Amino acid sequence: MIKTLIKVGIQGTFLNIIKAIYENPTASIILNGEKLKAFPLKSGTRQGCPLSPLLFNIVLEVLATASRQTEEIKGIQT
Repeated sequence: MIKTLIKVGIQGTFLNIIKAIYENPTASIILNGEKLKAFPLKSGTRQGCPLSPLLFNIVLEVLATASRQTEEIKGIQT
C-alpha cells in the first residue's frame, strides 16, 4: 500500500503519518471475556480508522487503472 501511495504522489508528512499508523500493525481479540495476545496483521486497512476508506479507494483506483490498460484483461466474455 505504501508503494502505491508513493506512486500516486503522496509524500511528506501525510505519508509519514500513514506509515506510522500501518507499520507493524497488530490486533487482539477478546475470547470468553479474556483479551488474548496480540498478533500481527499482514494486510488490509485498520478497522475503524477514518483513513481506511480513502486508502482502500486509492489502491483500488490504481489497480482498476492498471487493469484497463492491460490488453490481456478482457473482462467477461459472453
